[in-house]
Amino acid sequence: MSGHGRQMFLSRQPSVMVSHNHTHDYDVIVIGAGPAGSSAATRTAAAGLKTLVVEKETFPRFRIGESLLPYGNTLLRETGAWPKIEAAGFIRKFGASFHLADGSADKEVIFASGIVPGLDQTFQVERSKFDALLLDHARETGAEVRTATTVRAISSDAGGHRVSLAAASAGNPDDTTVVTARWIIDAGGRDQLFPNELKRVLDPSPFPKRVAIYNHFKNVPRAEGSAGGHTVIVRLPDGWFWIIPIDAERTSVGLVTTVDAMREARLQPADLFTRAVESSSKLRDLMAGAAPVMSFHVTSDYSYFRRELASGRLVLAGDAGGFFDPIFSSGVYMACHSAKLASELVVRAHREKRPLTARECRRYTRAVKTHAGVFQKLIAAFYDNASFSVFMCPRPPLGLAPAITSIVAGHSKLTWPIWWRFKIFLLVCRLQHHLPMVPDLRIAETAPTGSTRVRPSVA
Repeated sequence: MSGHGRQMFLSRQPSVMVSHNHTHDYDVIVIGAGPAGSSAATRTAAAGLKTLVVEKETFPRFRIGESLLPYGNTLLRETGAWPKIEAAGFIRKFGASFHLADGSADKEVIFASGIVPGLDQTFQVERSKFDALLLDHARETGAEVRTATTVRAISSDAGGHRVSLAAASAGNPDDTTVVTARWIIDAGGRDQLFPNELKRVLDPSPFPKRVAIYNHFKNVPRAEGSAGGHTVIVRLPDGWFWIIPIDAERTSVGLVTTVDAMREARLQPADLFTRAVESSSKLRDLMAGAAPVMSFHVTSDYSYFRRELASGRLVLAGDAGGFFDPIFSSGVYMACHSAKLASELVVRAHREKRPLTARECRRYTRAVKTHAGVFQKLIAAFYDNASFSVFMCPRPPLGLAPAITSIVAGHSKLTWPIWWRFKIFLLVCRLQHHLPMVPDLRIAETAPTGSTRVRPSVA
């Protein structure tokens, strides 16, 4: 980061520069170098904390979740990484389009038509390139980075942590080094490669277990003009497809269905994916000439949240804390948002030479879950057929569309103009079960299991 850019970033930090405590090797160890880890490390390093990032993989590496949200742009600007993202050649994203599998209903969501100004566009990103960019930025800001290094164990006391690290190059899993730090920000995702009490207890999941099957393809047609950068969503009886352009040639395409439907089908993931495409006239058109460029990937059980997200000198950020369904592309935004809250929490307590208070831990947990909870409600509406009919209505009642558009653009901070409209939207969705407010959509296609199903709205 240039001196000028660093100074601008530091001026937005919650504290002045903090001197290092030399009784520990580091002030902060950040586990994981995804968007949450890199963003947190950038912020703590820029605030003057001696920061180490530990990442088990070697970058660049493949990741899914390529779609950003406009409301997250500000978070990336705050870290100083935004000019690099703008210069990286990513595809600009101005909205999204939603379709029924048989092509009988379509809806285009244009971010600029939302109730909140300034959320006009963002980017579709290739995650291997995007994540490496953010990690390099953290390094340039002052964070030390160790990739191909796994956290094997953590022992903690009131003053900090002893962390056992194993580098892949050592070739021996027992050949570890030990480093110490006052703080740990765990942004290492859902994996539990070492014992972590905060990761043991989960909230009850509001959703059935689902699985995603995905790949990158060439020769997927795109709309003309700015709509060519849209995220395309195709709703199926048992789930949905995403179609996301990530560069001039390649498109990310994924099927999300229930674990039960996958078990019932008794097919290999690639075969289930193919059957789902063949079952939908809309998908058949979109994927007619598509060719996969790598093997299929599978991710399951991705809707979860830890009961507590912070304790003492340990904070969970990003997917380490929780993740809901990817339908509205909230993953990277929530990673960067929780990283901001976590780093501010750590910087403030470090300056005051104390661990986090119980109240701070509760407030952090509540703040992250409140943000995620807005997406959770919208996700639930997407999967409920009656509510989906309301969402897909070209002109929903009471002029609610601009507020919902702003939430789809990531504005999950429910300011009053959005809050009351969102409450009414959810009320209309409930009423739709009993007293139709908009025409019911009939979701009728051959499901991924191969059996033809018709699912009108049901109470």
